[in-house]
Amino acid sequence: MNRYFFWLNLSILLALGSCRNNSVIPENNMVKILTKIYITDGVTFINAHSQLYGHDTIAYYEPIIESFGYTTAQFDSSIKYYSKRTERFDVIFDKVVTELSRLQDKQNEKSDENTTISEPSADGNLWPLKNRWEMAIDYTINPSLGFDIPVIGLGDYMISFDAQVFPEDEALNVRYYIFFYCDNKTPVGIRENSVLATYIKDGQVHKYSHIFKLENPEITHLKGWLYDHGNSDDKFMRKAIFSNFKVYYTPKTEDFPKNEKHLPKEPKFKEVKKIKVVEAER
Repeated sequence: MNRYFFWLNLSILLALGSCRNNSVIPENNMVKILTKIYITDGVTFINAHSQLYGHDTIAYYEPIIESFGYTTAQFDSSIKYYSKRTERFDVIFDKVVTELSRLQDKQNEKSDENTTISEPSADGNLWPLKNRWEMAIDYTINPSLGFDIPVIGLGDYMISFDAQVFPEDEALNVRYYIFFYCDNKTPVGIRENSVLATYIKDGQVHKYSHIFKLENPEITHLKGWLYDHGNSDDKFMRKAIFSNFKVYYTPKTEDFPKNEKHLPKEPKFKEVKKIKVVEAER
């Protein structure tokens, strides 16, 4: 871990905000706040390349600070207080690094489970991965939130999910791309019925839903990326949450041919001959 860059990042915070409250945030809560700040900025470990992305106002972190019951003024004064007591600040720094490392290890342990196709759920949901993704952390195991679902047969495949992309997310042209797929030994394979759409970066939860009609028996998978983007590298802040995934299959119903051969036959009745009634002689 590189302490120089950690102190460099904190120097940004030292110059921000006004000291309206002289109370100092306890060390254990400072650890929690700083950990959350790094996670929000898409950093799960601190090294020579990590930084707080140079945000020029402490107000950017205000929701995080207030979620722990403190004000930005308290946080600002606490940063100044601990920066003058380097030994105590080293302890805080070490605990932040330890916590970020623990979270990283936890995600790595789940990576195999989250990227392996699983059996459909009891209600028929074919979604194979976990049901909530916070890209600030989860990008390390699935950078584009890709999925690959084997098709069951011809028919309709309905996929729906919730997406919450914040204005601070730095992914360029962030979008989702979903399609039917078949491997034909070419780099991209066969892709059919594709849907490509961009997200709204307003921090609100939006619901997305599409129905894909499979008619080509050669198709083998429903695939896609739900956090696709145009960035040339991975050094950018991710602030997007995806949840409530559902993928359901409805088998194709055969169309009933409209010709005489398949029309129901009218029942045949035997002709009933009229019986002549002869009046008996008396």
